[in-house]
Amino acid sequence: MEYYNKYFEGVFWLPERENRKIISTLFIDKNGIATITSLESLEINEDMFNRVWNNFNLVLGYINCNEKSKTYSIKLYDVNKSHQSRGRLTKFKYTCKNPLISQSYDEQINSNFYNSLMLNSVIINNWIPISGFENKSNIENRSFEVNQSYKQPEIIELFNNKDYNIYLFFRASAGYKNRRQSFINENVFINIETIEHFEIQELPKIKSTIERLFNLLLFKPFYFENTEIRTTNKKDYKVVKKQNELNQSLNNEIEFEIFKNQSQNIILKWFEKQDKLGLAVLNFFSVFGQKGVLIENKFLTYISILENYHKNHIKKNQDLKWRIKYLLENSSIKNILNDIEKFSEILKTTRNYHAHLEEKHKEKSLNTEDIYKANNLLEFIIREILLREIGIIENSKTPSEIIEFINILNE
Repeated sequence: MEYYNKYFEGVFWLPERENRKIISTLFIDKNGIATITSLESLEINEDMFNRVWNNFNLVLGYINCNEKSKTYSIKLYDVNKSHQSRGRLTKFKYTCKNPLISQSYDEQINSNFYNSLMLNSVIINNWIPISGFENKSNIENRSFEVNQSYKQPEIIELFNNKDYNIYLFFRASAGYKNRRQSFINENVFINIETIEHFEIQELPKIKSTIERLFNLLLFKPFYFENTEIRTTNKKDYKVVKKQNELNQSLNNEIEFEIFKNQSQNIILKWFEKQDKLGLAVLNFFSVFGQKGVLIENKFLTYISILENYHKNHIKKNQDLKWRIKYLLENSSIKNILNDIEKFSEILKTTRNYHAHLEEKHKEKSLNTEDIYKANNLLEFIIREILLREIGIIENSKTPSEIIEFINILNE
């Protein structure tokens, strides 16, 4: 990648002290964490003996890569002093986990207002069938001829209201690596334009709201790999920090055409129901695909989501088994699970055993392997509930892994 594991040279300053710039080296590691190393302090007359190290909301800079002469603009948010030493050469280090880089010189770098968010992922590229490529080939016995043409597809409008304009944008680039090699790259970006500008603190909320919706649509845990934001003076900045890898889950995506035809209503309901579904969505994505989560804790989280959803939106006074049974009977698996009441009792017992450590429930509880399989089924049911809340009734077939588990339960 262009930015990672590389050193840059440049000047840095605090927004309120633009007339005091320090010359420094910047290193961006493989995870996108940036470290400034300098012989000068960002602060004026810093007391070397002061053990309280100040943090900075924002540090600005212009940098050049050592490998090529190109100027970038950089904004470093939430910067912490990570090192200082005093000796023949005084040294300071500042670390930032949230750097933004623009591939151009930004004359208005002090501006902290943004109005566009652009999101891309390989998973989204693969899901959307539309492409600008047109391949033509003519292969004969003594000749090989391939003509590859590309025409950028038109923007696909997804959603528009008083706050947002959301659409799909097909971004392409082409070039020649050498006289025997050429390339055309196409990526699909979800562009979110805000009617009012937003500040950087609002970025995670906007991004996660859209990200979680597409996680549900594709039934795959993923983060957008490429995130860019556009300032109000039309400069694009790339979020450099890499997200943690997620465990893969079941593949049960909604067809793109179904989403495209209903996108205005789907996204509208998703925004409208953030308050109603907020706790369920937050808890679901706190474990969905996350590495390092114990399967028993994931199970308890999913049961809690179902219990609270039923209590808050269906009926307040019922026991856990009745709530689980009701939700199973209203899911698409009702036609293939023979004894819903028995399975509801098993889920309730397993929950009580792991939540309250009551040994009397151990023998009738699911074992570790079956809890893993039950988690897949519970994810499927929760996802169905959330999709129904935003108006998606059509769904693809029940994943084979869930059918296999239900067949075992039916024996």
